[in-house]
Amino acid sequence: MYDLIIIGTGPGGYEALLNALRLKLNVAVVEKSKLGGNCLNRACIPTKYYRAGSHTIEKLDKLEKYGIQLEVKGISFKEAKKHKDEAIAFFRKSLSQLLKSKKTPVYRGIGKIIDKNKVEIIKEDGTKEIIEGKYILIATGSVPTSVGGIIPDGEYILTTENFIEDLEELPEQLAVIGGGVAGCELGYIASVYGSKVTVIEIKDRLLPISSISTEVSKNLMRKFKKAGIDIRLNVYVKEYSVENGKVKLILSDGNEIVVDKVLLSVGRKPNTENIDEIGIEKDERGFIKVNDYLQTNFENIYACGDVVNSPMLAHVAAYEARVAVGNIFGKEKRKRDYSIVPWAIFTAFEIAHVGLTEEEAKEKGIETVSGYYPYTYNEKAVDELEPEGFVRLVFEKNSKQIIGASIVGIEASEIIHIMAYAIKNKMTAQEVHDFIYFHPSLSEIFIYATYDIVVGKLF
Repeated sequence: MYDLIIIGTGPGGYEALLNALRLKLNVAVVEKSKLGGNCLNRACIPTKYYRAGSHTIEKLDKLEKYGIQLEVKGISFKEAKKHKDEAIAFFRKSLSQLLKSKKTPVYRGIGKIIDKNKVEIIKEDGTKEIIEGKYILIATGSVPTSVGGIIPDGEYILTTENFIEDLEELPEQLAVIGGGVAGCELGYIASVYGSKVTVIEIKDRLLPISSISTEVSKNLMRKFKKAGIDIRLNVYVKEYSVENGKVKLILSDGNEIVVDKVLLSVGRKPNTENIDEIGIEKDERGFIKVNDYLQTNFENIYACGDVVNSPMLAHVAAYEARVAVGNIFGKEKRKRDYSIVPWAIFTAFEIAHVGLTEEEAKEKGIETVSGYYPYTYNEKAVDELEPEGFVRLVFEKNSKQIIGASIVGIEASEIIHIMAYAIKNKMTAQEVHDFIYFHPSLSEIFIYATYDIVVGKLF
């Protein structure tokens, strides 16, 4: 009998594995697809690879400002995919080698919990095998959802996973249904690599998420329009048809769009269908119910990542895995805590956020003051030819304690951690302002974003 059976090897399963191996536990892994799960193979990592290429393409026109004159022979998405696949294969191979070196068995197939200590593996050829473990951790992630009768077929109607893992050549014209995170990331990539992109969003702005301010959405919208991306807001696809190798979309406002392919990017749902036959409790949307310690209604079965109703972020899955393994095998129990979770989006801008927006604070009845400063006057950003963007810091009005931060621009995903630390340690505007930042750096923008609050307005 294994000490721990981990079902799924995405960010949650992988992190649980690392922790369990460091504790010298006897671990088994169940994986139905490629090692690394969705994040490594079909989401986070390959998306960032394509985004790095897109950002570099955009910067080519600026290189003459450095005295660099280049002749670009062409831009090939197919070549980018080839090397993306090589990069991802390297990480998969590294994980495989780790498992082999630690003599950790990998059972290939769909894992189903048939007893509180037993997992049945249904293999690709239909055969079955049963393994036993003292504890089980469910980390099976999520899968794309569909909407309005639009059914992905892998050819004309693509999921985000089809786009990232299967697409060899970009279509001339691409419609992206859904202006959320994935839609804005992949729509931007497709546009820069040569597709004519139309984004269709049922709500009144791009990135219509409560934790993203309207200020951020407006900046991204301007950038998209400048890049030639067609944005259709407050509409949805009423019906569609495939005719003569094209997809015709009829929108709710009566307009028609004809494209080569459609990218369906309307969110994800927990991958918990047929995960067990013993009565693990789930909510109405299929999320596994867990307590504060990530324990299910079975005392020896835990869950983490997208199968749990928490932020669908890879780093949250990894955090939950650490908490779960610690609670299973550690001496002290720890409750999960999502009060400070930074996140980032990689589209035409890097966009990062932590804490509350001004809108969210207002809804909670918190009076705020905020500090703003554009990248335009940050010397490091100018040196990098990246002067677009801004920082918005949100403080509680009376205490001047920082409660939120939004960053739009180069390296936003890196410097957001400084503000996450500041929020965790309940720093005031004065403390953020007084810290000595290296010059020139992007981080010193926080000094200038707090000047108005700490010293007073310049004019």
